[in-house]
Amino acid sequence: MEAVEFSTWRKRLGITQEDLAERWAGVTRNTIQNWESGATAIPAAVATACTVWERRLKQENPALGPVTLVYADGPMFIDSYAPRRRLAMMQQEPFQSNTAAIARVIEMWGRDDFHNAFIIEKSGSDLWNIVELGRVVAGEDACAPTLPNLLSRLAKHVMDTSSLVVRSGPRLASAKEAKAHQALIETLAAKLESLAKTSRKKAVSYHDIEDVLTQLRQLGKFPPDVLVFSIAQAFGGSNVSHPALVLSLPKI
Repeated sequence: MEAVEFSTWRKRLGITQEDLAERWAGVTRNTIQNWESGATAIPAAVATACTVWERRLKQENPALGPVTLVYADGPMFIDSYAPRRRLAMMQQEPFQSNTAAIARVIEMWGRDDFHNAFIIEKSGSDLWNIVELGRVVAGEDACAPTLPNLLSRLAKHVMDTSSLVVRSGPRLASAKEAKAHQALIETLAAKLESLAKTSRKKAVSYHDIEDVLTQLRQLGKFPPDVLVFSIAQAFGGSNVSHPALVLSLPKI
């Protein structure tokens, strides 16, 4: 695999160099940068890993889309000894992103008119099958773009980059002031993680999340747009993007 091919593959999946490095044991961001620049030859094993990992990396990408959710509005199994019932019909619902489709699955799961669900990409390739979606709904997939996982991802990003802020005003902060400022940001990151844990057990309000985001902006901390927007879409359910939530998104 050539450097350009590898770089194109990573960008097509919408994954950063940092995220990719975290998933490959023994690989750092610098290593990936060297592969993409051509400074270091890409091992043959990496090309194989790209093929193996591609579907999983797509599943973890909250912004991947458009996608289509397909499901049956009744059981697909027909018991020849049972009374005749109407035949199940296949249903299709389009979504702008992986996150929005997953939110709809979680909303519909367990209903009498929701069976044998799967999600496909625009190309027709399958993205999620019914078994994988079952693990997502059960909370067993820690990397799927669900609300709890996205909140945890956002909390980690804020914590890891707590020292990096947009400075306002001409005066540089003293070391003591900078440390206190960073502590405030880390406190807000902890609040996001707390909301993530709460959302695994019960519903949380978007306004609680928005309050934390507002405080972060006031401190000069602006999380990635894709994460903020994906969190809003995780509330959407049957809507591709809930109007009220989109209107309340931080203006970055």
